[in-house]
Amino acid sequence: MSLAEADVPGDGTTVSARRAPSEPVYVLPGEVVVDGASIRYGVSGSGNRDLLLVHGYRAHHMWWYRMLPALEEHWRVIRLDISGHGDSGHRDHYDVDVWTAELIAVLDAVGSRHALLVGHSMGGRIATVAAADHPDRFGGLVLLDSFLRPPGSLPPQLGPLSSGREIVYPSWESATERFRLRPPQPVPSAEVVRPLAEYAVRPTADGQGWTWKFDQRGLPPTDNDRVVDSLRRLRLPLWFVRAGRSLVVTDEVAEYALDELPAGSTSLTLPDAHHHLILDAADECVRVLADLHADLAATVRPHGAD
Repeated sequence: MSLAEADVPGDGTTVSARRAPSEPVYVLPGEVVVDGASIRYGVSGSGNRDLLLVHGYRAHHMWWYRMLPALEEHWRVIRLDISGHGDSGHRDHYDVDVWTAELIAVLDAVGSRHALLVGHSMGGRIATVAAADHPDRFGGLVLLDSFLRPPGSLPPQLGPLSSGREIVYPSWESATERFRLRPPQPVPSAEVVRPLAEYAVRPTADGQGWTWKFDQRGLPPTDNDRVVDSLRRLRLPLWFVRAGRSLVVTDEVAEYALDELPAGSTSLTLPDAHHHLILDAADECVRVLADLHADLAATVRPHGAD
């Protein structure tokens, strides 16, 4: 999972920021409305093939920022904040179907077909369902340290996930200082994490304080049985990329996942990476996707092609 965790003591990476950004440099310019909620998205890059990036739990599109410049050299990169996250709207109810609908709506808005679908953590679980339910819209699926478990089993317990209340801080500085990566990991540095914290907070509705952008009323986990069923139905090329030091995709989880991956899938391990590998192993992740850009030339058609 990827999340901004508030008021949780411990050894998670902390960012200390001195001032609020003077302009909204991280804002996604595009907007599409899905089932009443505004979904923010952006497109960048000059590549002739599409790449759709799906962030994780309580995260947002800025989790990809370290990889973005290099990806833009090879791909037309599409990124978004799913509902309940970042600058996208909140809902009374969330599930994997509505998040999947958001991915498809963004693809429709930018005229994309046969994109390579890349999901980190919970984003990979959402992406798995989307790829199985809409195989005609994607050219392949890449799971980056996404948790897979047997049907009926409980999710991992990696710390408190929801207080059910809006946590308010008196200043932008005090809010960003409380930003954490969960699960904790020794890297990356506070300087690397700072852009994530800057984008993760917003003023409260009354303007009297600052709080987190993600929906603090509670965001549900993805339906695990649905994810496993989708994985078994998947008929697209699949790459399962695991962080060797992950606290989420442990050796036991990886063993189960490898048994469940469809025939012909590719499994890779980045041995020194942690769960937030798109931050601490950004260069290695970029190299994986650069190799796929070349390897998929015959199967992933240019954007907009039928």
